[in-house]
Amino acid sequence: MDQQFRQPKGFETFSASGADAGALREQLAKEAQGQELYFQEVEGEDGALNVFGYPRGKVMDLIYDLAYPVVKILDDHASLKVKSNRAVTDFFVIILTRRPGNFIGKHGQTLDAMETMVGYAMSRRFPARVSLSLDVDNYRGRRQTFLESMVKKVIREIERDHRERQVPDLLPKERRFIHQHLTDHPYLTTESRGAGRDRTLYILPREDIKET
Repeated sequence: MDQQFRQPKGFETFSASGADAGALREQLAKEAQGQELYFQEVEGEDGALNVFGYPRGKVMDLIYDLAYPVVKILDDHASLKVKSNRAVTDFFVIILTRRPGNFIGKHGQTLDAMETMVGYAMSRRFPARVSLSLDVDNYRGRRQTFLESMVKKVIREIERDHRERQVPDLLPKERRFIHQHLTDHPYLTTESRGAGRDRTLYILPREDIKET
């Protein structure tokens, strides 16, 4: 086993090396004796696959301990809970507060900054990045619904006059979301222009699609 991988302190880590990720996970699950594990797979310098397993509850406790002081900075009366998806590949910090606006900021910038801080602190303790999302008052879901609705409206406008449209005031992650959302569109594409805060997403007809 390569020794350069960071490991979280304070709870047991299960690990194994080999070529078959599925078999290695099964081996670690047996060693954990019924504990639900969060797995990370990392390729070693020798090309072998290293699989690490961490007790799900302990990982969630660590996320709570790291997120709690960050949340309290903005609202000392706020509380939080930590969840994971069924596959235990992603974790979610849900902030409970009467002042959600304190955490959201313009287009979610404050929430994103907090998410980056906690996510970075978590990933510093594990061999690979930990997928972590912060949310308050279902902002993430509402914002995604808004973006999807806006994109549908823009598509209808382009269908009428075949002219490109810009979609301003998006965060980088929102631009990526729309890029991915339209990746397989049959006749539209996306591109970003500009730099820094002036970077803007455009939706436009594909050049390889000719009108008939």
